[in-house]
Amino acid sequence: MKKLILVAVAAMLALTAHAQFYVGGRVGLMANSGYTNLTILPEVGYNLNEKMSVGTVIGYDFDSWKDTETRGSFEIRPYFRYAFLQLGPATLFADAQVQLSLNHSHDLILDTKDNGFTWGIGIAPGLAIPLTENLSFVGHLGRVGYYDGTFELGVNGNYFTVGAYYSF
Repeated sequence: MKKLILVAVAAMLALTAHAQFYVGGRVGLMANSGYTNLTILPEVGYNLNEKMSVGTVIGYDFDSWKDTETRGSFEIRPYFRYAFLQLGPATLFADAQVQLSLNHSHDLILDTKDNGFTWGIGIAPGLAIPLTENLSFVGHLGRVGYYDGTFELGVNGNYFTVGAYYSF
């Protein structure tokens, strides 16, 4: 029994010796004369090997239109990432993700409130560029999939996100 436990511990140490955890995410604030958006989407992940990772994004996205409406959503987005192309130091990847959102909205004109749940599944392409050994710049552009009852094929500024990851 002791040998079995020792072998299991040695196997776990061997697996984690090559593993890299990463933390990061995206934070954004946009405000103009009538609109405000606040996004806080921290992320944590685990590199299985050089090409595959698993992780999740958990955060909050809030929109406000002056004197008319506010909307917010708490989001959980687990994903599987596959790096399919290395271009010098940069890596192109695709995230197969599930999006689960708890939403709330408040119409300030009609004074009505609404809460709901939405979900989606899709693929989001991205690019990772290492800045240092442990710090990387990561961006996503677009997504393809089924979100909130509709099929989306989005490659535009609405789906452009940037962030940073710290690996340890």
